[in-house]
Amino acid sequence: MNGANYCILIADDHPLYRNAMCNVVGEVFTDALVQECEDIASALQQLEQGTIDLVLLDLSMPDADGIEGLSRLRAAAPATPVIVCSARDDPALVRDCFKLGIAGYLPKSSGMEVTRHALQLVRDGGVYVPSEALAEAAAPAGAGLQDGGEVDGAAALTPRQRTVLALLERGMSNKAIARELGIGEITVKAHVSAILRKLGVENRLQAIIAVREKKS
Repeated sequence: MNGANYCILIADDHPLYRNAMCNVVGEVFTDALVQECEDIASALQQLEQGTIDLVLLDLSMPDADGIEGLSRLRAAAPATPVIVCSARDDPALVRDCFKLGIAGYLPKSSGMEVTRHALQLVRDGGVYVPSEALAEAAAPAGAGLQDGGEVDGAAALTPRQRTVLALLERGMSNKAIARELGIGEITVKAHVSAILRKLGVENRLQAIIAVREKKS
């Protein structure tokens, strides 16, 4: 494989969807090298070669259904970003997928522009959080939210923490935030930890959902 290529594995048992995603990937990344497979076993074999930069994974596969296939992929290649592409948007399922460390959840009903944005965001090191699919996927029982949708502890955030939170909402990684603000990545991590503590949430996903709920 040419070192300049960005290798994307499309793991889906529907040929028409694979073809559609190949076309989108080709439009977004001119240097993309696309590989395809139709089951988890084949995906694992390709991941073992160590040449995959991003996996686009359908949750319903012939040899795995739901989160089980994703779990196997994450265990085999924990450093490889995975975007789940699924027709299912059950909040509990979406939340469980993010707990496994996915880089994005892309409903198959997403339009072309949303798909392009998600792909580019993840390649840049961010996390794609779809508003529609995750509208109800915040913490159980609305952790971090007060009555009326106010973010608990938001008033205690410093101006710098508010800036970092806004960048988190855009899906930016710690490294990207550090570069944007001209500060160290360790400092960004400290800000993120403080933000989560003040909002009363456990992770970035919950913080993002809390902010969006407050704005709605």
